[in-house]
Amino acid sequence: MKVLLKLGALVMVCSFLSGCSLFQSDDDDDNTTLMLLLLAASQSSTSNPCSGSGASTGSTISNTTATLTGGTNGCLNGVTTSMDSALPSWIKNNFTCSVGYVVGDYYCFKSKNLPNHASYYWTRNGTVGTNAALDAGLPTLDGTTYTAAGTNRIGSQNFVYAIPKNPTRNTGSLTGTQGGLSSIGITRNGVAIFNNAAAPGDTLATEATTFDAFGAHPNDQSITHHHAWVKKFSTDQSATSTTSYNDDTNLIGIALDGYAIYGIRCSGQGNATASGLDTLHGHTTTTTDFATATYHYHFVLDSTATIKTLMGSYFYGKIGQVSN
Repeated sequence: MKVLLKLGALVMVCSFLSGCSLFQSDDDDDNTTLMLLLLAASQSSTSNPCSGSGASTGSTISNTTATLTGGTNGCLNGVTTSMDSALPSWIKNNFTCSVGYVVGDYYCFKSKNLPNHASYYWTRNGTVGTNAALDAGLPTLDGTTYTAAGTNRIGSQNFVYAIPKNPTRNTGSLTGTQGGLSSIGITRNGVAIFNNAAAPGDTLATEATTFDAFGAHPNDQSITHHHAWVKKFSTDQSATSTTSYNDDTNLIGIALDGYAIYGIRCSGQGNATASGLDTLHGHTTTTTDFATATYHYHFVLDSTATIKTLMGSYFYGKIGQVSN
């Protein structure tokens, strides 16, 4: 559903999934306004090539009854995890808690977007499985005191990602990560990646105090997401430890432009802190997953967020599509 608001010479078209866009109008004529509305609709109505194909991710799961299958990276009971053999090894050997397959020029991911770790945000009075203690009161990403993100709770989603399987550098105007996308990437355990900005009126550095002990939190639409570290892939998953956030080379996920996202260290640089990074958090080197030097992102200090984030303000490559 779209909502049209006319503000003098400006027409604002708002969509639940894609946010709001402003269009300049120097004409008060209703026909002009209608043309702008149709233009906005055409810009956001391109069919997702991964929709309507591939296996289901499972049934809707209640946040009050969710349980883990067990094991370090076990998914929630009822969540389908399946990676098609046509996917490259760096994806099919690492990604879980989602359904992955190939359609034409895209890697497709379908996800319920349910994290496979215990969190304060499941319920206020219990934990999920036996993976970790209740997060309330434990250190967050920056070792600060935990603050609840209002009454937000984890909820089941239906994300469908169409990610270019042959990512290419965008040599034109870069696409912003803050452009109203419902997600800008997916983690190895099937959770949405958000950009380097907080909700209007807040800063991400302040919002970081609401991250649970595994670096995630839900928004007011129950979409759990990571702006920063994904402790699920840390060498130390202790819920009370913050020492491991800076010493990991692990693969974190894939961005909507098809490039991989890693921790702060780079295996292609002798597991040292990644160097030679551009302003987008990326560089071109080999890694344990890529024998040929390939562009990829790293979890590093972001000038906009003023904390370490997975992504910066722009994508390096041409992006695919995401729907929920």
